[in-house]
Amino acid sequence: MADKLKAAALIPARKGSKGIPSKNFRMFCGKPLVSWTAMAAIQSGVFDRVIVSMDGGWDLVDWKATDPNMLKKYNGVLQIDNERPDELSDDGASLDDVLVYYRKKHKDIEAWCLLQPTSPLRTAKEIQKSYKRISAKKWDSLVSVTQDPMMGWVDDAIRTKRNKKGAALCLYNYLYRPNRQSRPHWLRETGSIYFTKYYILDQFKCRLGAEICLFQTKKENAFEIDDEVDWQIAEYLMGERLNGPK
Repeated sequence: MADKLKAAALIPARKGSKGIPSKNFRMFCGKPLVSWTAMAAIQSGVFDRVIVSMDGGWDLVDWKATDPNMLKKYNGVLQIDNERPDELSDDGASLDDVLVYYRKKHKDIEAWCLLQPTSPLRTAKEIQKSYKRISAKKWDSLVSVTQDPMMGWVDDAIRTKRNKKGAALCLYNYLYRPNRQSRPHWLRETGSIYFTKYYILDQFKCRLGAEICLFQTKKENAFEIDDEVDWQIAEYLMGERLNGPK
């Protein structure tokens, strides 16, 4: 059994959002969206601290009003920080910068787990399993992935923000187009679980580095909300889970 790492979960929940306004505290299947991630983190039982990082745009009273049991029930491990600096709260701020900021504030933490509220279908059991993987000495960081045989392309005109037509960039070798059956090893980063040991943040200022573990999750648990269509699909999937088999 690997030595137990002292770990903390960071749940970034700033107010600003272009795709879905104020999405992190919008009601999702009866609870604010952020509450589902906070509950999964706490119920996993692997964290010494679960930190919900909010900016000054949020009023904590609103969260208490919409989910009154959340803060009361989990007062021991759950920590709310609604004073994230402005430079780490705008659209230009990266989550890696936010992780580094909290790493400096919590020097005793050995492993950081980034859990985004936009992945409400990830489970406590998946967090437990990923923690067990990162606890092994051979791994320095971890990223959740799911099987996805998507044939990817990049529109270079959009990527470079040019008005004129740019080159189409293919993410696979289209001269040897693989069929679906030959692509079971193609994986997509889900955005739902990242684990990073403290020295990776110190050295690379990034959530991933050195020996990276790929933690494969179920496709339905990996769903990420970016827009209104995603929201509707995620609510349907969560509703099916909560209501159980018919």
